[in-house]
Amino acid sequence: MINHKVIDSLSWVYSIFDIKLLTLIATGFTIYFGYLKVTKKICVSYSITHTKLYDSHITNLVISNKRDNTLALSSVYLSIGEQGRFELIKFDEPLLLKAFDTKLVDVPKYSSLINRHGPVKINLLDRLSFHAVTMSGDEVQCYTESPVMTNISDLRIRKFTSKFRGIILTNKMGFIFSYFKDGERIDIIIDKHGFISENSPFEFNCIPDITPESFRDAIINGRYYLIFTKYELFKVQNDLSTEKILTHAQVNDYMKNKNEDTISSS
Repeated sequence: MINHKVIDSLSWVYSIFDIKLLTLIATGFTIYFGYLKVTKKICVSYSITHTKLYDSHITNLVISNKRDNTLALSSVYLSIGEQGRFELIKFDEPLLLKAFDTKLVDVPKYSSLINRHGPVKINLLDRLSFHAVTMSGDEVQCYTESPVMTNISDLRIRKFTSKFRGIILTNKMGFIFSYFKDGERIDIIIDKHGFISENSPFEFNCIPDITPESFRDAIINGRYYLIFTKYELFKVQNDLSTEKILTHAQVNDYMKNKNEDTISSS
């Protein structure tokens, strides 16, 4: 015989259990979504490029906000293994990351890196880690979770940037050849070995052992003085300053004097 009182009692217990279970689930979701709103988590992916004129460097970052809040970033720091860290990029305007937002950021080039031991380069075996700084001054470790080294001055890396007419200079560059053609100025980079890596205006792409005299002779022998309306040759010094070592006026004067000497001797 069915005891309806027992069934009613069990139904009441089950209803209380269901209410408590739903309450626990709702509380868990509330805590979880609250956690997403009050905490900060940033993930960073990057690409590294190496060229003849530049050491290995990071060309861009993909920065992702993994939390349900909005972040305004002022800068991103890069740590290179145990060598130290430096400000990789400082945003002219705050980088705004909305909830679960992702942005691609171009990283500006630099001339060189140096710490207290000397030059610093990014090697394939180095552990790279990133820290993002918010506009409020909070520092957020990115997914690499490297240690914060803000207060360790010996591990800081200094970043140097030397520019010449918009070109970021490095110690791999030897000369800059600037010439005008059809009213437009074009700057050509020549490395320390005399190689022109791209966009050579000559029929050759290498001038070994460049001196003002050898470059002048290459201009004259190739009759390039008829093509370029104006040109200058700059030498990139060891400190990445530049010195003008040859101009079109000097080449013209040399040819004029040479022609006069030829006429006089004949």
